[in-house]
Amino acid sequence: MSENHRQYPRQEIQIEVELSFLEDTARTVITRDMSEGGLFMRLSNAKDYPMGEMVTLNFKDPLAEYAETSKDGIIVRHTDDGIAVAYIEIDGF
Repeated sequence: MSENHRQYPRQEIQIEVELSFLEDTARTVITRDMSEGGLFMRLSNAKDYPMGEMVTLNFKDPLAEYAETSKDGIIVRHTDDGIAVAYIEIDGF
């Protein structure tokens, strides 16, 4: 068995996330797991979301007492059943 070298350990958590991508209408999806650094969302059309593209996520964060949360993220992985997104911080100019 290999060791897990992730910076943020994943937790199996299923919550609703509002996913916004480019000019598309936001859609509600369900997470498979999440961590302090990102999350994995179940999608039947994962290939419609290119690697490296930025998305916006809105959700009630169970890792922060269900606070209303808005995060920007980068798509970092595709699977047959969804996409993984790493959170990014965008500083103001």
